[in-house]
Amino acid sequence: MNIHIIKDGKEAGQGVAYLDDGTMIVVEGGKKYVGEVVDVVVTSVLQTAAGRMIFAKLKNAS
Repeated sequence: MNIHIIKDGKEAGQGVAYLDDGTMIVVEGGKKYVGEVVDVVVTSVLQTAAGRMIFAKLKNAS
């Protein structure tokens, strides 16, 4: 998945992006890529009362 990280996440090192429908994507290790477009791999999806959250990691990270 190709996303644009727009801000820091709540936990250390996280970056946050949003899909067109408002779904939040939390990217582990994404903090240093704020303002950039990166490739990520989805690791899990969580359904909350506020909507869906997607957790991902950088595609090129080990």
